Formats: sequence, C-alpha cells, structure tokens
Amino acid sequence: MARPDLDPLLLLTRPQAQSEDFLDLCRRGGFDGAALISPVVEILPVAPMPALPPGMLIFTSANGVRALGPGQPLDGRRAWAVGGATAAAVRAAGAECRVAGGDAKALVAQILAGPDDGPYLHLRGRHARGDVAAQLRAAGRRADEAVVYDQQERPLSAPALAALRGADPVVLPLFSPRSAALVAAAAGQIRAPLHVVALSAAVAAAWNGDAGVEIAAAPDAGSMARAVLRRLGA
Repeated sequence: MARPDLDPLLLLTRPQAQSEDFLDLCRRGGFDGAALISPVVEILPVAPMPALPPGMLIFTSANGVRALGPGQPLDGRRAWAVGGATAAAVRAAGAECRVAGGDAKALVAQILAGPDDGPYLHLRGRHARGDVAAQLRAAGRRADEAVVYDQQERPLSAPALAALRGADPVVLPLFSPRSAALVAAAAGQIRAPLHVVALSAAVAAAWNGDAGVEIAAAPDAGSMARAVLRRLGA
C-alpha cells in the first residue's frame, strides 16, 4: 500500500559529480531528507584529448571542463557557457566566461546577437543536442566542435529500482532527454508515488512514464532545485 504521507526520497540519476552538486544545492535550500544517487550515465574523457586551438571556446556542460583535466588549463582563454553552473566550472578553470540563457538555443542566439569573436570551438560530449557549431556556421561564423567526453549508459542500481517499484513517494529530477529515456526504459513498471521534475519540454517528452511531469520555470539548476524542493516539501 502506498504511503504518500511519508517524506519523499530524492532520486538523482545524473552523472555522479553533477548529482552530488545538485544534492548540495538542495541541501542548501533546506532539504534534509533521504537521497539516493544512481547515475544512468557515466562521463568518461576521450583519448587522446584534442589540443585546443586559439579562439573562443563553447561549453554546454560542466562535463566538458572536467574532461579537459589539469593538463589543459584554461588560464587566459575566453569562453561561452550555456548556463550558470557550467560558467562556474569554466571560471574555476581560469577562463573569462560569458553566460547564456540556459539552453543551446539561447546560447546560439546570444552569440549571434553580439560581435563575431570567433573562431569558435564547441567542446561537447559524444551525445549532444542543439548542433551549436552547425548553427553558428550556418549563420556565417567560423565554428568547429570537438568531442572531449563520452556519456556511457549505466543501469539503475538495485536500491533505485526498489525505490521506484516500492510504496514510498519518490521525487525524480530529469535533466536531459537521453537520461529521461534511459531512466524510463530501465525502471520498468513504477509503483511508487512519483513526482517528476523536467528541465524542459523536450525532457518531459522523452519521459514515457505515467506520472505527471512538472517542467522547471527555466532550464537551469536553480529553477530545477526550486521545483524539486517544492515537491520535497522543503
């Protein structure tokens, strides 16, 4: 029998580092309940790592910064970042960084609205949405891309599956269409009272579960955290 009066479990399925960062954000927002991290994707740097040519770098994930490692510091480099969390990672690596509006569409629009400060190099994962470099080239900018990390699929852990198939409420934030589809496929029949919070309409569309989906007010970590905290009652 479902027990929706219990405090929900926060189930995080992003890559380990990003899940830990988001959990910390929720803790700082007042959440003091139970959380479980079960990544459905593992971030692995590619080998060999490409050399970075001169020009403006573009990051659509903090994973792109982490993948570079200590061997390629960004001191003195210029960069664009898709959102605040990615920008923080870029700046911590030493680069001067401009911040876009939270998704690839806003990023391209803001780059094109300003002066041409290319050539541009988009450092991305093997699985990426938005075709940032292609859109910039179509608009007449010199732009290229380099795959610097892979996102390898991982199964949901046994505790995560037990939570989704159990009787107690679960809050599930989903940050990308791929991870939403992977979680939906891995979870099978979900019996838990489930509250899904999606980063965007595209993420919500990729989720094929029966639960209603709340879409964050903006595609960024802060908006996701606020929506999740409401669901958690924090």
